[in-house]
Amino acid sequence: MATIKSRSGSLQAIDGGSMEAAAELGVLFGCHSGVCGKCATDVVGGMENLSERSEEESAMDLPENRRLMCQCRILQGTVELDV
Repeated sequence: MATIKSRSGSLQAIDGGSMEAAAELGVLFGCHSGVCGKCATDVVGGMENLSERSEEESAMDLPENRRLMCQCRILQGTVELDV
């Protein structure tokens, strides 16, 4: 099992699962398709445990530590978010 952490707590996620579970920790979602950018969140730890950037994320030219939670998956381990 993977772990998603934030200042408000942590939760378990299935390895390879969607990061949309982070809504329980305060990540706001909008379109769920990588267009609006509402779920863009700073990753402060465990970036190596996330899937590679999607085309939608690359098109937004996000900083290296910022990911669209609707577009990435947690592969394993722990990911810490600045939420």
